[in-house]
Amino acid sequence: MKRQRQHGFTLLEVTFGSVLLASAMGMIAMCIDTSNRSLHADDVVAQSMEALQRSAVRIAQVMRPCSLVTYRVLSTTADVPALAADAGEWIEPVDGERRAAIQFRCASGIESMNASALTTPRLLHLELDRRETANGADDDGDGMVDEGDVVLDYDDLPVRLASKVETMSFTLTGRLLEIRLQSAGRRRDGTVQRFTVHETLYLRNN
Repeated sequence: MKRQRQHGFTLLEVTFGSVLLASAMGMIAMCIDTSNRSLHADDVVAQSMEALQRSAVRIAQVMRPCSLVTYRVLSTTADVPALAADAGEWIEPVDGERRAAIQFRCASGIESMNASALTTPRLLHLELDRRETANGADDDGDGMVDEGDVVLDYDDLPVRLASKVETMSFTLTGRLLEIRLQSAGRRRDGTVQRFTVHETLYLRNN
């Protein structure tokens, strides 16, 4: 009676199998690394968006007690032909027109006679980062263009409400004020994602 011979793996088969296994493991590792990098990049952008939204809410809170009749916008060279004012003066807003800097006064909370007393004028504007030039370019290489800080000036005291903001604008329509902020975040692959947040509120009549 003949014995059945038991065959094992030859050295060539073991080597070939090891190569295939190593290749498969390498592909899996690459996929996991790519996925992790993508998630990390998304987290960075998400955190930047969340920070910008908090900044918009903070600005809206500052604007909430604003008296509508005191709301003014900073004139530009485009206003000069139509207005008897020079660029850089505070003028009454045009309904539905977007502006980058505003001035206003708020109810102080102190009653004077039959009307609420108002604060001194307050100014909200975007202060350019010292490493940037207002030229529409990314001068410091961080992916953002002409970014700066949102500054509230009142009683000769500047207070920074937000940072890393590319553009800020205010649009007043009737009593409804829209606050718009734009910023950007750099992903790990080097691409830059821009995003915008909005906040709206009604200003006080008095």
